[in-house]
Amino acid sequence: MHKKLIIVLNGELSDDLEKYREKKEKGDFVIACDGGYNNCKKLDIEPDLILGDFDSIDEFSFKNILKFPKEKDKSDFELAIDYGIENGFKDFEIWGAIGKRLDHTLFNISLLIKIKREGGKGEIYHPPYKIFIVDKEFNFGIKNRGFVSFYPLTFEIKGLTIKGLKYELNEKDINLGSTETLSNEFIGKESFVNFKEGLILVILEEA
Repeated sequence: MHKKLIIVLNGELSDDLEKYREKKEKGDFVIACDGGYNNCKKLDIEPDLILGDFDSIDEFSFKNILKFPKEKDKSDFELAIDYGIENGFKDFEIWGAIGKRLDHTLFNISLLIKIKREGGKGEIYHPPYKIFIVDKEFNFGIKNRGFVSFYPLTFEIKGLTIKGLKYELNEKDINLGSTETLSNEFIGKESFVNFKEGLILVILEEA
């Protein structure tokens, strides 16, 4: 079984391309979503599968493809997630999800919810950022530097506790639209977050 599914989209990559290469491990399965193949070329990574409607690249250049019509109800990214779920993947890592199209970026982030709902673990990787969903608790371990924000994905986060970061909370309800959980800092202590109800998007900036 493959270690994880890496899905490469057609958005922007961070300047430090080596960070991506370091993240890929032997046994990982790589899907390029249509124009995401151009990002694979930048990284000198050969995808195992190219999926999409091929409006950005020439389908005849590749052997292992899954072609879909241009007019469809799902994005190429969501179709890649479906492929991963159907083939038993649990660990999803997404590259190139952040781009100039704000609508695409927001929908790409929202699809982390689908991965979570299907029992998988999803992370958008855009070094130095990692973006993922927490539904009850998460332990960050000990980090000496870096920032983290907790963005509510539900109308209310009930009983939010934050410990070991510069700004702590103790079982406080946080509503969507509040900026109280924006830009916290690691200070070299073991840190964690937990809450009773809700869904949180974690934006982790590693120093």
